[in-house]
Amino acid sequence: MCASAAPLLLFAPAAVAAPDSPYSCSGVYLSSDGSAEVESCIYAENGVPRAFGGLTIKSDDITPESDCTMVVTIVDYNAYETGADEQVATSGPFQCLNGKYPSPPLTVDTALAKPGHRYRSFTEVTKDGQGIARIYSPDLNL
Repeated sequence: MCASAAPLLLFAPAAVAAPDSPYSCSGVYLSSDGSAEVESCIYAENGVPRAFGGLTIKSDDITPESDCTMVVTIVDYNAYETGADEQVATSGPFQCLNGKYPSPPLTVDTALAKPGHRYRSFTEVTKDGQGIARIYSPDLNL
């Protein structure tokens, strides 16, 4: 994990899924310290993987001023076959706020999206320098 300053957001933009959406989500899981519920979602659009995470704060110790960030990452599980980097996209850190983000969702560059490859996203939450959640989405096969 790298420690870096998170951008200050005044609100968490919504990446809302319709009930019949093509999004494949992890389900909602409680962080290790019980301070937040976290989920990770992935889907394909125009032949490339896209992803977003969800966060619901459950504790008063996560505030806009607290040291809490959420990062969404997309991984290509077939990258090892060519020696490429398996981490194909990352959102960078967002301040912990209620909502689903990034919005628009994190998108893999077209050059890195490979038909036949298996992708998965994960949403990672860090509070006070400690990882409190890493939630993986279901697999997405392009």
